[in-house]
Amino acid sequence: MPKAELVYRPAKQSEKAEAGDYAHLCQRWEGLTVGTAKVWAAEMREHPDFRQYIENPTHRIVFINYEGFRLFIKWKSRNRYRPKKETLAEMLKNIEIEKRFSA
Repeated sequence: MPKAELVYRPAKQSEKAEAGDYAHLCQRWEGLTVGTAKVWAAEMREHPDFRQYIENPTHRIVFINYEGFRLFIKWKSRNRYRPKKETLAEMLKNIEIEKRFSA
């Protein structure tokens, strides 16, 4: 069985990463602590709409999709005081409707 080819990319390459670990997540979201990132990542793993944005190739390595994390924070903020939480699809649809009415 042929082994998968690994591609080396230098760290200073202009290509933007789509996912990262807790430390890189905290660099992108200034003010976010590693502890809070871990708690929110655990919440994302448990939520059916957001578990697709977390990858755990091993028990120690985690990759969190930055766009998925941004959507999770938006969802968490919008549903903070709601007794019936909206789904990710409902949230995206509602945001689109809100944009149309506010413009």
